[in-house]
Order: sequence, then structure tokens, then C-alpha cells
Amino acid sequence: MAQILQFQFGAVHKRLFIALSDLAILIALKNHAMTGYQINNYLVKKLRIIVSPTTVYSALASMERKGWIKCIKSRQGRVYVLTEEGRKIVEIIDKIIEESKRFIEKLLT
Repeated sequence: MAQILQFQFGAVHKRLFIALSDLAILIALKNHAMTGYQINNYLVKKLRIIVSPTTVYSALASMERKGWIKCIKSRQGRVYVLTEEGRKIVEIIDKIIEESKRFIEKLLT
């Protein structure tokens, strides 16, 4: 039973990541520029799920088209950075996270 629950939780976690991949990548880029490979490794370490490089690069391309990130060619390869619009989105995300924490804390006390 525990294995089934572990598998189901992992599957849900993975589906949730795919649904929120833009959010996860924006947060990953919050403090510094990263290559696609570095973003992928960061997400795997942080979320403890295997993330397909295709998923990451697809999300990066989508966010670049939206103007949230830009790609800069460097010695490392293609490095992704937040644009001003991307930074504004991350600021809004940070505020939502803080408000959510306060709300949940009120519910639990």
C-alpha cells in the first residue's frame, strides 16, 4: 500500500510540475542566469523528480516568446535570464507565496 501511495504521490508531483513548469523555471532564474542544463539539474535537485529536458526546453522557448526570459549566448552555451517582465512576475509570485503562507498559518492556529 505504501508503495502505491508513494507512486501516486510521485505521479501527482510530476503532473503538478508540468502544469507549473513556467513558475518553477522563473523561480530558478530569480537569482542568476542559468543554462537549460543547469535549470534542469536545479529542478531535479529541488523537486526530487526526473524532469525531461524536452519539458524544460519547451517551457523556456514558450517563456522566451512571451518575453519573460531572454537567451544570451555565452561560453557556457545558451544562458537564460529574466527580463524586466519576468522579474515583475517573480515579484508577484513571491507576494502570493507570502500571502498563502500567512493564510495557511491562520488556518492552522
